[in-house]
Amino acid sequence: MSELQQTKLWDDWDDINLSTPERRIERLEILLCQKVYKGEDISECLQVLEYLKNCTTHQKLESVFFKRVHSKMTFNSWKIIGQATLISLVAISCYFAMYKIVTSSISNNSSSELSQGKQLSKNTPPHSKKHHK
Repeated sequence: MSELQQTKLWDDWDDINLSTPERRIERLEILLCQKVYKGEDISECLQVLEYLKNCTTHQKLESVFFKRVHSKMTFNSWKIIGQATLISLVAISCYFAMYKIVTSSISNNSSSELSQGKQLSKNTPPHSKKHHK
C-alpha cells in the first residue's frame, strides 16, 4: 500500500484538527495529493492552498509589523516623557534661580536703604519748629 492510500481520507472529519492555518494547509495538501492520485481536478484545491499560504504569510508579516509599530510608539512615548521631564527640571531650576536673584536683590536694596536712611539721619540736623504768623 502506498503512503497516499494509508493517509486518512478527507471524509473522516471527526479526527481532523483544523484549528490552525498550518493544520488546514497540511490537510489541504493531503486532499490535493489524494485528488492527484485519483486523477480528479485539483484546480480549486490549488487556489485554496495558495490563499491559505498567503493568509498565513500575511498574518505573520502583520504581526511583525504591529510589533515594530508598537515598539516605535513606546519608544516615542518615552522620548516625549523624557523631554517633558527635562524641560520641567530646567524650568524649575530657572524659577528657583530667578527667585534667589530677586530675593537677594530685594534684601540688598532693603539693607542699603536702611543704611542710607541711618546716614541721612546722622548728617541732617533735627528739625526746628518754625512759627508762622
